[in-house]
Amino acid sequence: MNAAKTIDVKGLDHAEREGLIFPGVEALKDGETLRIVVEFNPVPLVYLLKAQDNFDISYEKEGPDEWILRVAKGSAQEDQKGQFKELLTQLREGEASPETKEKARTLLQQVDAKTLGVLEQELIREGVSHEEIRRSLCDIHLEVLRDSLVAKRTEVSAPHPVHTFMQEHEIILDNLRELGSLVDRLKGLNSFDGMGEDLEKLEDIAHHLVEAESHHQREEEVLFSELEKRDIVEPPEIMKMDHVEFRKRKQELYQLSHRPREHDFNKFKARVIELGEYLARELESHIFKEDNIIYQIALQVLIPEDWERIKRLCDELGYCCFTPEDQKE
Repeated sequence: MNAAKTIDVKGLDHAEREGLIFPGVEALKDGETLRIVVEFNPVPLVYLLKAQDNFDISYEKEGPDEWILRVAKGSAQEDQKGQFKELLTQLREGEASPETKEKARTLLQQVDAKTLGVLEQELIREGVSHEEIRRSLCDIHLEVLRDSLVAKRTEVSAPHPVHTFMQEHEIILDNLRELGSLVDRLKGLNSFDGMGEDLEKLEDIAHHLVEAESHHQREEEVLFSELEKRDIVEPPEIMKMDHVEFRKRKQELYQLSHRPREHDFNKFKARVIELGEYLARELESHIFKEDNIIYQIALQVLIPEDWERIKRLCDELGYCCFTPEDQKE
Protein backbone atom coordinates (compact mmCIF):
# COMPACT_ATOMS: atom_id res chain seq x y z
CA MET A 1 0.00 0.00 0.00
CA ASN A 2 1.17 3.50 -0.81
CA ALA A 3 2.32 5.79 1.99
CA ALA A 4 -0.26 8.34 3.09
CA LYS A 5 0.22 11.98 2.13
CA THR A 6 -0.47 14.54 4.88
CA ILE A 7 -2.08 17.99 4.62
CA ASP A 8 -1.95 20.12 7.81
CA VAL A 9 -4.49 22.95 7.63
CA LYS A 10 -4.51 23.99 11.27
CA GLY A 11 -4.69 27.76 11.68
CA LEU A 12 -5.61 28.48 8.03
CA ASP A 13 -8.71 30.42 7.03
CA HIS A 14 -11.62 28.77 5.24
CA ALA A 15 -10.49 29.59 1.69
CA GLU A 16 -6.95 28.42 2.35
CA ARG A 17 -8.20 25.15 3.82
CA GLU A 18 -10.39 24.45 0.80
CA GLY A 19 -7.54 25.38 -1.51
CA LEU A 20 -5.46 22.57 -0.04
CA ILE A 21 -8.01 19.92 0.93
CA PHE A 22 -10.14 19.54 -2.20
CA PRO A 23 -7.31 19.52 -4.76
CA GLY A 24 -5.53 17.01 -2.52
CA VAL A 25 -8.59 14.76 -2.40
CA GLU A 26 -9.22 15.06 -6.16
CA ALA A 27 -5.59 14.15 -6.88
CA LEU A 28 -5.84 10.82 -5.01
CA LYS A 29 -5.33 7.73 -7.12
CA ASP A 30 -6.77 4.30 -6.38
CA GLY A 31 -5.11 2.87 -3.31
CA GLU A 32 -3.75 6.20 -2.07
CA THR A 33 -4.59 7.79 1.27
CA LEU A 34 -4.66 11.44 2.31
CA ARG A 35 -4.29 12.48 5.97
CA ILE A 36 -6.01 15.81 6.76
CA VAL A 37 -4.93 17.45 10.04
CA VAL A 38 -7.26 20.08 11.57
CA GLU A 39 -7.78 21.63 15.00
CA PHE A 40 -11.51 20.77 15.20
CA ASN A 41 -13.78 17.88 14.26
CA PRO A 42 -14.31 18.21 10.45
CA VAL A 43 -17.84 16.76 10.49
CA PRO A 44 -19.15 18.70 7.41
CA LEU A 45 -16.16 17.51 5.37
CA VAL A 46 -16.74 13.92 6.52
CA TYR A 47 -20.37 13.96 5.38
CA LEU A 48 -19.43 15.60 2.09
CA LEU A 49 -16.82 12.95 1.30
CA LYS A 50 -18.98 10.04 2.49
CA ALA A 51 -21.63 11.14 0.00
CA GLN A 52 -19.16 10.11 -2.70
CA ASP A 53 -19.00 6.33 -2.89
CA ASN A 54 -15.37 6.12 -3.98
CA PHE A 55 -13.83 7.31 -0.69
CA ASP A 56 -13.24 5.43 2.55
CA ILE A 57 -13.28 7.88 5.48
CA SER A 58 -11.95 7.17 8.97
CA TYR A 59 -10.53 9.03 11.96
CA GLU A 60 -6.92 8.39 12.88
CA LYS A 61 -7.12 10.80 15.84
CA GLU A 62 -10.09 12.52 17.49
CA GLY A 63 -9.09 15.59 19.52
CA PRO A 64 -8.97 17.22 21.86
CA ASP A 65 -6.54 19.63 20.19
CA GLU A 66 -6.10 17.90 16.87
CA TRP A 67 -8.21 15.72 14.55
CA ILE A 68 -6.66 13.61 11.80
CA LEU A 69 -8.96 12.42 9.03
CA ARG A 70 -7.88 9.61 6.68
CA VAL A 71 -9.34 9.74 3.17
CA ALA A 72 -8.62 6.62 1.09
CA LYS A 73 -9.45 6.37 -2.62
CA GLY A 74 -11.19 3.36 -4.11
CA SER A 75 -8.96 0.37 -3.91
CA ALA A 76 -7.80 1.08 -0.34
CA GLN A 77 -11.07 -0.42 0.86
CA GLU A 78 -10.73 -3.13 -1.79
CA ASP A 79 -7.32 -3.94 -0.31
CA GLN A 80 -8.84 -4.17 3.17
CA LYS A 81 -11.58 -6.42 1.80
CA GLY A 82 -8.96 -8.66 0.22
CA GLN A 83 -7.15 -8.91 3.53
CA PHE A 84 -10.41 -9.84 5.27
CA LYS A 85 -10.96 -12.60 2.70
CA GLU A 86 -7.47 -13.91 3.32
CA LEU A 87 -8.10 -13.83 7.06
CA LEU A 88 -11.33 -15.81 6.66
CA THR A 89 -9.48 -18.42 4.58
CA GLN A 90 -6.92 -18.87 7.35
CA LEU A 91 -9.66 -19.13 9.97
CA ARG A 92 -11.41 -21.86 7.95
CA GLU A 93 -8.30 -23.99 8.25
CA GLY A 94 -8.62 -24.36 12.00
CA GLU A 95 -7.68 -22.56 15.18
CA ALA A 96 -6.11 -19.17 14.50
CA SER A 97 -2.34 -19.07 14.93
CA PRO A 98 -0.61 -16.26 16.85
CA GLU A 99 0.49 -14.87 13.46
CA THR A 100 -3.11 -14.81 12.19
CA LYS A 101 -4.32 -13.09 15.35
CA GLU A 102 -1.61 -10.45 15.06
CA LYS A 103 -2.53 -9.88 11.41
CA ALA A 104 -6.17 -9.52 12.46
CA ARG A 105 -5.23 -7.04 15.17
CA THR A 106 -3.24 -4.89 12.72
CA LEU A 107 -5.99 -4.94 10.08
CA LEU A 108 -8.96 -4.37 12.37
CA GLN A 109 -7.32 -1.45 14.16
CA GLN A 110 -7.30 0.41 10.83
CA VAL A 111 -11.09 0.48 10.48
CA ASP A 112 -13.91 1.98 12.53
CA ALA A 113 -17.21 0.25 13.30
CA LYS A 114 -19.03 1.56 10.22
CA THR A 115 -16.24 0.54 7.84
CA LEU A 116 -16.13 -2.87 9.50
CA GLY A 117 -19.86 -3.29 8.89
CA VAL A 118 -19.54 -2.24 5.24
CA LEU A 119 -16.66 -4.65 4.63
CA GLU A 120 -18.57 -7.56 6.16
CA GLN A 121 -21.60 -6.61 4.10
CA GLU A 122 -19.61 -6.63 0.86
CA LEU A 123 -18.02 -9.99 1.68
CA ILE A 124 -21.48 -11.50 2.21
CA ARG A 125 -22.71 -10.09 -1.09
CA GLU A 126 -19.74 -11.77 -2.76
CA GLY A 127 -20.68 -15.18 -1.42
CA VAL A 128 -19.24 -15.41 2.10
CA SER A 129 -22.01 -16.76 4.34
CA HIS A 130 -23.52 -14.96 7.34
CA GLU A 131 -22.70 -18.01 9.43
CA GLU A 132 -19.06 -18.04 8.38
CA ILE A 133 -18.57 -14.40 9.38
CA ARG A 134 -20.54 -14.85 12.58
CA ARG A 135 -18.53 -17.90 13.69
CA SER A 136 -15.06 -16.89 12.57
CA LEU A 137 -14.50 -13.24 11.76
CA CYS A 138 -16.78 -11.88 14.49
CA ASP A 139 -15.16 -14.18 17.04
CA ILE A 140 -11.67 -13.03 16.09
CA HIS A 141 -12.91 -9.44 16.39
CA LEU A 142 -13.81 -10.08 19.98
CA GLU A 143 -10.64 -11.93 20.87
CA VAL A 144 -8.08 -9.53 19.42
CA LEU A 145 -9.92 -6.20 19.71
CA ARG A 146 -12.00 -6.44 22.88
CA ASP A 147 -10.08 -3.72 24.74
CA SER A 148 -9.64 -1.57 21.65
CA LEU A 149 -13.34 -1.61 20.77
CA VAL A 150 -14.37 -0.66 24.29
CA ALA A 151 -11.81 2.16 24.40
CA LYS A 152 -13.17 3.69 21.18
CA ARG A 153 -16.82 3.33 22.15
CA THR A 154 -19.06 6.42 21.99
CA GLU A 155 -21.10 6.79 25.18
CA VAL A 156 -24.60 8.28 25.39
CA SER A 157 -26.81 9.17 28.35
CA ALA A 158 -30.35 8.20 29.36
CA PRO A 159 -32.90 8.18 27.88
CA HIS A 160 -31.08 7.72 24.55
CA PRO A 161 -32.25 4.39 23.02
CA VAL A 162 -28.69 3.02 22.86
CA HIS A 163 -28.20 3.75 26.56
CA THR A 164 -31.44 1.88 27.29
CA PHE A 165 -30.38 -1.10 25.20
CA MET A 166 -27.03 -1.23 26.99
CA GLN A 167 -28.58 -0.95 30.45
CA GLU A 168 -30.86 -3.87 29.56
CA HIS A 169 -27.79 -5.76 28.41
CA GLU A 170 -26.20 -5.31 31.83
CA ILE A 171 -29.22 -6.92 33.48
CA ILE A 172 -29.28 -9.76 30.94
CA LEU A 173 -25.56 -10.35 31.59
CA ASP A 174 -26.25 -10.57 35.33
CA ASN A 175 -28.80 -13.29 34.60
CA LEU A 176 -26.35 -15.12 32.35
CA ARG A 177 -23.71 -15.09 35.09
CA GLU A 178 -26.25 -16.55 37.53
CA LEU A 179 -27.21 -19.16 34.94
CA GLY A 180 -23.57 -20.14 34.47
CA SER A 181 -23.08 -20.60 38.21
CA LEU A 182 -26.30 -22.60 38.50
CA VAL A 183 -25.25 -24.90 35.66
CA ASP A 184 -21.92 -25.53 37.37
CA ARG A 185 -23.71 -26.52 40.58
CA LEU A 186 -26.17 -28.72 38.66
CA LYS A 187 -23.35 -30.83 37.21
CA GLY A 188 -22.63 -32.34 40.63
CA LEU A 189 -26.26 -33.24 41.51
CA ASN A 190 -28.30 -36.41 41.01
CA SER A 191 -31.88 -35.41 42.00
CA PHE A 192 -34.35 -32.54 41.89
CA ASP A 193 -34.31 -32.42 45.70
CA GLY A 194 -30.60 -31.65 45.59
CA MET A 195 -31.26 -28.52 43.58
CA GLY A 196 -33.09 -26.83 46.46
CA GLU A 197 -33.55 -23.09 45.77
CA ASP A 198 -31.86 -23.43 42.39
CA LEU A 199 -35.12 -24.79 40.93
CA GLU A 200 -36.85 -21.51 41.74
CA LYS A 201 -33.81 -19.51 40.66
CA LEU A 202 -33.71 -21.31 37.30
CA GLU A 203 -37.37 -20.47 36.74
CA ASP A 204 -36.71 -16.81 37.53
CA ILE A 205 -33.67 -16.62 35.21
CA ALA A 206 -35.56 -18.30 32.36
CA HIS A 207 -38.45 -15.85 32.84
CA HIS A 208 -36.14 -12.84 32.51
CA LEU A 209 -34.42 -14.27 29.45
CA VAL A 210 -37.77 -14.80 27.72
CA GLU A 211 -38.94 -11.36 28.85
CA ALA A 212 -35.95 -9.90 26.96
CA GLU A 213 -37.87 -10.62 23.75
CA SER A 214 -39.19 -7.04 23.76
CA HIS A 215 -35.56 -5.88 23.80
CA HIS A 216 -34.84 -7.91 20.65
CA GLN A 217 -38.09 -6.73 19.08
CA ARG A 218 -37.15 -3.07 19.54
CA GLU A 219 -33.72 -3.76 18.06
CA GLU A 220 -35.08 -5.59 15.03
CA GLU A 221 -38.18 -3.52 14.23
CA VAL A 222 -36.77 -0.08 15.04
CA LEU A 223 -32.97 0.21 15.27
CA PHE A 224 -32.01 -2.45 12.72
CA SER A 225 -34.73 -1.20 10.40
CA GLU A 226 -33.19 2.28 10.44
CA LEU A 227 -29.78 0.84 9.57
CA GLU A 228 -31.24 -1.22 6.74
CA LYS A 229 -32.78 1.93 5.24
CA ARG A 230 -29.21 3.21 4.93
CA ASP A 231 -28.06 0.02 3.18
CA ILE A 232 -26.38 -1.34 6.31
CA VAL A 233 -28.03 -4.71 6.01
CA GLU A 234 -25.75 -7.63 6.72
CA PRO A 235 -24.40 -6.74 10.22
CA PRO A 236 -27.96 -6.41 11.64
CA GLU A 237 -28.94 -9.56 9.73
CA ILE A 238 -26.23 -11.52 11.54
CA MET A 239 -27.59 -10.25 14.87
CA LYS A 240 -31.13 -11.28 13.87
CA MET A 241 -29.86 -14.77 13.03
CA ASP A 242 -28.47 -14.94 16.56
CA HIS A 243 -31.85 -13.84 17.95
CA VAL A 244 -33.55 -16.78 16.22
CA GLU A 245 -31.16 -19.27 17.81
CA PHE A 246 -31.46 -17.65 21.25
CA ARG A 247 -35.24 -17.53 21.03
CA LYS A 248 -35.58 -21.30 20.49
CA ARG A 249 -33.26 -22.15 23.36
CA LYS A 250 -34.70 -19.61 25.80
CA GLN A 251 -38.22 -20.95 25.20
CA GLU A 252 -37.06 -24.52 25.79
CA LEU A 253 -35.24 -23.52 28.98
CA TYR A 254 -38.38 -21.69 30.12
CA GLN A 255 -40.55 -24.79 29.58
CA LEU A 256 -38.07 -27.02 31.40
CA SER A 257 -37.74 -24.65 34.36
CA HIS A 258 -41.50 -24.27 34.81
CA ARG A 259 -42.28 -28.01 34.66
CA PRO A 260 -39.08 -29.66 35.88
CA ARG A 261 -40.57 -32.71 37.61
CA GLU A 262 -42.41 -33.77 34.47
CA HIS A 263 -39.01 -34.89 33.17
CA ASP A 264 -36.53 -37.57 34.12
CA PHE A 265 -33.89 -35.81 36.21
CA ASN A 266 -30.89 -36.97 34.21
CA LYS A 267 -32.46 -35.88 30.92
CA PHE A 268 -33.54 -32.59 32.52
CA LYS A 269 -30.03 -32.07 33.90
CA ALA A 270 -28.30 -32.79 30.60
CA ARG A 271 -30.56 -30.48 28.62
CA VAL A 272 -30.42 -27.59 31.12
CA ILE A 273 -26.62 -27.80 31.14
CA GLU A 274 -26.48 -27.80 27.33
CA LEU A 275 -28.91 -24.88 26.98
CA GLY A 276 -27.40 -22.93 29.86
CA GLU A 277 -23.82 -23.22 28.60
CA TYR A 278 -24.85 -22.23 25.08
CA LEU A 279 -26.79 -19.15 26.23
CA ALA A 280 -24.17 -18.05 28.75
CA ARG A 281 -21.44 -18.25 26.11
CA GLU A 282 -23.15 -17.15 22.89
CA LEU A 283 -25.50 -14.50 24.27
CA GLU A 284 -22.67 -12.79 26.13
CA SER A 285 -20.63 -12.69 22.91
CA HIS A 286 -23.66 -11.38 21.00
CA ILE A 287 -24.21 -8.58 23.51
CA PHE A 288 -20.59 -7.49 23.20
CA LYS A 289 -20.93 -7.29 19.40
CA GLU A 290 -24.07 -5.20 19.67
CA ASP A 291 -22.62 -2.81 22.27
CA ASN A 292 -19.33 -2.30 20.47
CA ILE A 293 -20.10 -2.79 16.78
CA ILE A 294 -23.80 -2.52 15.85
CA TYR A 295 -24.67 0.32 18.23
CA GLN A 296 -21.46 2.15 17.30
CA ILE A 297 -22.36 1.94 13.60
CA ALA A 298 -25.78 3.38 14.45
CA LEU A 299 -24.27 6.23 16.47
CA GLN A 300 -22.06 7.12 13.50
CA VAL A 301 -24.73 7.13 10.78
CA LEU A 302 -27.95 8.27 12.50
CA ILE A 303 -28.68 11.92 13.28
CA PRO A 304 -30.55 13.40 16.31
CA GLU A 305 -33.89 13.48 14.44
CA ASP A 306 -33.51 9.76 13.73
CA TRP A 307 -32.92 9.02 17.40
CA GLU A 308 -36.00 11.01 18.42
CA ARG A 309 -38.10 8.86 16.08
CA ILE A 310 -36.42 5.68 17.32
CA LYS A 311 -37.14 6.63 20.94
CA ARG A 312 -40.80 7.28 20.12
CA LEU A 313 -41.18 3.94 18.33
CA CYS A 314 -39.43 2.09 21.14
CA ASP A 315 -41.82 3.68 23.64
CA GLU A 316 -44.76 2.46 21.54
CA LEU A 317 -43.47 -1.12 21.43
CA GLY A 318 -42.82 -1.19 25.18
CA TYR A 319 -40.02 -2.36 27.42
CA CYS A 320 -38.88 -5.39 29.41
CA CYS A 321 -40.09 -5.93 32.96
CA PHE A 322 -36.51 -5.31 34.06
CA THR A 323 -35.84 -2.09 32.09
CA PRO A 324 -34.81 0.66 34.57
CA GLU A 325 -37.62 3.19 34.96
CA ASP A 326 -35.41 6.20 34.18
CA GLN A 327 -34.66 4.65 30.78
CA LYS A 328 -38.32 4.49 29.83
CA GLU A 329 -39.09 8.12 30.59
